[in-house]
Amino acid sequence: MFENLYNIQPLDDTEPWYTKEAQERWNKAVNHNLWSEFEKIMGNPNSTGMLEQSISATEGMPTMGIRYHMDLYWKEEFRFIDRLQNYVKEWIESVDTDNVPCRKKSLINSTDFFFNFNYTDILEKIYNIENVLHIHGGVTSICNISPIMGHCNIQDIQKHRQWAKEADAEFAESEASIQDAVANYLESIHKDTREQIILNQNFFDKLKIVKSVVIIGWSAGDVDITYLQKIIKSVNPDVHWTVYWYDDAAYNSLTKAFQKEGIIDKDIIEYIQSDVFWDD
Repeated sequence: MFENLYNIQPLDDTEPWYTKEAQERWNKAVNHNLWSEFEKIMGNPNSTGMLEQSISATEGMPTMGIRYHMDLYWKEEFRFIDRLQNYVKEWIESVDTDNVPCRKKSLINSTDFFFNFNYTDILEKIYNIENVLHIHGGVTSICNISPIMGHCNIQDIQKHRQWAKEADAEFAESEASIQDAVANYLESIHKDTREQIILNQNFFDKLKIVKSVVIIGWSAGDVDITYLQKIIKSVNPDVHWTVYWYDDAAYNSLTKAFQKEGIIDKDIIEYIQSDVFWDD
């Protein structure tokens, strides 16, 4: 049901046209069109398709007095999204980290501050690190906050709310209902990064003593840029940045993000291919 909202309908293996090759093509399309940039893409569902579904659902019904019934319909239709965070938690809790090898010995027992987007217990279990802020939650063994996933597309939420008001003013109840339903859906999967910053202000206050910042395994996605901006404001202006990049796409994204924030001096920031970071 989630994938349907992004124009990626799962294949029916009972259909006569179904083949292994077709399934492989579909898997590739899903990985590319949805899961490759999951949090960014999840904030852009096929709202046009939702509207068409609304029109179809109300066909033959009176145009007046159906708002209440349609609101109930959409609440039930999108109820599955409330389980997304639970599914993420179940998945990440199933990841076995017992046999993960140590790939950076200098990190063992480190007293540095760690700002972590990873939900696992790798830093604590493998490297015996204590100062870890799991900004988006993590597994229960090391974090009391469940994994948080979401998008930052607040503009679309506001847009659909406005369209709902305009439709209500014109007594277009069906359209008003779907516009509010889309806004409700987007709100349920919106990640409030500013709220996370407020909740963890003590961590950012400690960063004023930091002399260098190392970034590894991050590609500067739009969803999490707010955190970079907060860290930049929290550290001293002359702090040294070492930014490790995984591939060309990550390099371009990282350099663009830092340039936008005004960090361009080569004496302050350097970009290094991530393979160099690890011991092996």
